[in-house]
Amino acid sequence: MAGGGIVQLWANSGIRIVVLLSFTFQVFLFFCGGIRRQRRAASPLLAALLWLVYLLADSTAIYALGYLSHSTPHKLAAFWAPLLLVHLGGPDSITAYTIDDSRLWLRHLLTLVVQTLGAAYVLYKYVTSAGRLLLSASVLMFTVGVLKYGERTWALRCGSLEGIKSRIRYKEVPGSKYFGDTVKNNLLNQKDDNEEELLILAHSLLGQCMKCFAGSYVWLVDCPPWVYPLEEDDTDLYKFVEMQLSLMYDIMYTKAWVIHTWYGYFTRVFSLVATIVTILLFSFSNKNGYSRVDVRITYFLLAGAVTLEIISVLTTIGSIWMCAWLCSLKRTHLLVNVLKFLRRLVRSASKRRHSISIGQYNLLHFCTRDKNELGSKAAKKMGLDKWWTSLHFVCTADISKTSLPVLLLETKTKLDPEYSKGIQILERSGLRKEQAGWSHWSLSLNLDFGKSLLIWHLATDVYLIRSKEVGRQENLAKTVQMLSNYMMFLLVTKPDMLPGYIDKTWLERTRDSLEEDWLSEDQENTESPKKWWGMLKKQFRNDGPNGSRIQQIEQLASNFHSRFLSDHEGKWEYAPPKHEEAGPQKHYWAADVHATELAAEFLHLESSVPNLLQVIIQVWLEMLFYAAGRCGPESHARQLSRGGEFITVVWLLTQHFNPDYLDNV
Repeated sequence: MAGGGIVQLWANSGIRIVVLLSFTFQVFLFFCGGIRRQRRAASPLLAALLWLVYLLADSTAIYALGYLSHSTPHKLAAFWAPLLLVHLGGPDSITAYTIDDSRLWLRHLLTLVVQTLGAAYVLYKYVTSAGRLLLSASVLMFTVGVLKYGERTWALRCGSLEGIKSRIRYKEVPGSKYFGDTVKNNLLNQKDDNEEELLILAHSLLGQCMKCFAGSYVWLVDCPPWVYPLEEDDTDLYKFVEMQLSLMYDIMYTKAWVIHTWYGYFTRVFSLVATIVTILLFSFSNKNGYSRVDVRITYFLLAGAVTLEIISVLTTIGSIWMCAWLCSLKRTHLLVNVLKFLRRLVRSASKRRHSISIGQYNLLHFCTRDKNELGSKAAKKMGLDKWWTSLHFVCTADISKTSLPVLLLETKTKLDPEYSKGIQILERSGLRKEQAGWSHWSLSLNLDFGKSLLIWHLATDVYLIRSKEVGRQENLAKTVQMLSNYMMFLLVTKPDMLPGYIDKTWLERTRDSLEEDWLSEDQENTESPKKWWGMLKKQFRNDGPNGSRIQQIEQLASNFHSRFLSDHEGKWEYAPPKHEEAGPQKHYWAADVHATELAAEFLHLESSVPNLLQVIIQVWLEMLFYAAGRCGPESHARQLSRGGEFITVVWLLTQHFNPDYLDNV
C-alpha cells in the first residue's frame, strides 16, 4: 500500500518535485559556490555537500528536460523547460569544481546543443498552442537559457589552462591596458586602509600571475617592474599575492572572466529584463485549465529567477572587476570613489584574503596514536587510511604570529631554488661535508626530494627534543617545527605538489619501524575512553600534532635516537647499527637510521655552531622554495579549487620579483 502510494505520488507530482529540486540546487550553488575561494574557510561537511550538489544539479535538470520531452502530465509543466535550461547555465559563483571540469568544455558544448534542441521540442509540442502571451514568455526564457548555458560553456573554455594560454598569446589579459601611476599613488596614499587599493593593484598586475599559471615566465612588456609600489620585503606582498590567487580562482572556477565582457554585461541586463517581462506576460496570460499548484510553482520559479538575477547584477556592479574597469576609463573618478566607499563598507577586499595558516602533520605524533581506536580500525578495514589520516591527524597552524613570513621575504631573493634544495645554505654557513666526523649533510640532501624531506623531518624532531640549546630560542624552534610539519603535511596528503618521484614504500617502512619501536616499549595508549559516547566523541575530535601527546612524542624520540646515540661527558657520540658502518655511502631500508645520523650531527655541532638552528630553518626554507618552483602550474591551479595552498603563495612571491627578468630589463 505504501509503495503504491509513493508510485502514485511520483506519477502525479514527480516532475514538480524534480523541478523544485533543480531550483533549490541552483540557489545553494549561487550562495555557497564561493566558499572554496578562501583557504580552509569551509567546513569539510559543507565542502562535501557543495561537491554533491554540483554533481546533482546538472543531472537533475537534464533528467527533468528528458522527462518533459517524453511526456508532460501537466500542461503548464512544458513552460518549465526553458527554466530548466536556465538552471543548466548555472550560477555565476561556480562553473567548474576542479580544473578537470574545465577541460570538458566540449562535452558541455555538446550538452548545450542537445538540451537546447530538447527544450525547443517541448515548447513546439506543448506551448505553441497555449496562447500568444505564454508562447512569448516561453521564447524569452528560452533565449535567456541559451545565453546562460552558452556563457557557462565559454567560461569553462576560458578558465582552462589552455584557454588562459590562448588569452595571453593574444594579449587579452586584465590589467595591462590600464595600469599606471594612479594605482600606485592611491596605494601609497592609503596607509591605514589600503586593502581595496591593494586589490586593484593585484588585478592590474594579474597578467603576470596568469603567465605563471600558463607556464610562461616572460613578463608583460607594458607592466615594467619599476611601477611596483611594493618593496621585496614589504609584508603587504602576502596580501597582494593572496588577492591575486583569489582572482585566479575567479577566472578558473567562476564566470568572472566572461561576465566582465560586453557579452557578459549584455547577458546580465537582458536576462533581468527578460525575466521580469516573462513574469508580467505569464501573469496576464490565460490560466484556465491549469492546475493551481502548477501556477504557484511557476510563479515561485520566476520570482526566484528574478531575485537571483537582481543579486547577480548588483554583485557584478560591485565587483573588483567592475571597479578596475572603471579605473581604466576617463572621467569616472567619482564613480570609482563611490564604488570603493561601498566596497569598504562591506569589507569586500578582506574577504579575498586567506587566513595565513598551514597544514601540520608530524610522523612521530602519528606513530604514537592508539591503533585500537574505532575510527582508525574502521578506516584500515575499508582501505581509507589516507583519507582518515588527512581528516583526523592533520591540523592547521597560524604563521602570522611567528617569524616565518619575515624569514620568507628575507630568503626568497638570496637563493636559486630551481637548482638547490638546501645545499646552498650549508655551503654558505661553512658546513661542508668535512665539518663533522661522519658527515651526513651531503647524503641527506642529495637523495630524492621526498626521502630528503623525511630524513630532515625526523632529525629535526629529535634535535628539537634533545638539544640543550634550543630552549634559548623558543620562538625560532617553534617556527622550525611548524615548517617541518608543513612539509611533511605536503608529503603525506598532497605529494603531487612536491617535485620528483615520491617513494611511498620508504615512508611506509619508516612509519612501520617507528610504530614497532613504540609498541615494543609497551607504550600503547591506555587512556581511551571506555564509554561509548566518549569513544564516539573522540572520533570527531581532530587529533593534530599541535599540543596532543607531547610526552609520547618525546618518549618515542628518545627511544628512537638512544639506539645509536649516547651522551658521554656532555658530548654526543654516534654508534652505527650492528653489522653496519656509518657514512653517507650507506642507504638503509628506511629513513629512521639516516635521520638518527643527521640528528647526531646536529647535536654534535651545536656547541661549535652557535647559529645552528638558523642554519636548519634556512635549509627548510630552501627546500620549500625548491618544492614551490618545481611544482607544476597545474598542481598549483588544482589546489585553488580546494582553497589554495601556502606553497602556491611562496611560488608567486618568487615569481613576482624574478631576478632573471630584472637583469634583462
